[in-house]
Amino acid sequence: MRITTRLLATLVLVGAGATASLAQGANEIGVPSCDRFINDYEACITTKVPEAQRGAFSQQITQLRGTWREFARDGQARQQLDSVCTAQSAQLRQVMAPYGCSF
Repeated sequence: MRITTRLLATLVLVGAGATASLAQGANEIGVPSCDRFINDYEACITTKVPEAQRGAFSQQITQLRGTWREFARDGQARQQLDSVCTAQSAQLRQVMAPYGCSF
């Protein structure tokens, strides 16, 4: 299915990073599991990750927000976002554990 392929491609792109910006509120995706994950991930980065390393993580947040917001506008893709966000959360939970993050 084309949408599933796009969602999987997004997960690959996330690892590469994009433009940076740590913003909340108006940046909601509109899918509760995604918004919860992004907010928890962002809190982890701003409170636990050394400042010198935050740039790459900030880029990842920006990429995730933008891509997931785009998918949330597409009815078919939106239905799959909950599972994508849950999977991404589980993966990044392991990556962020050395920083003392738990989300």
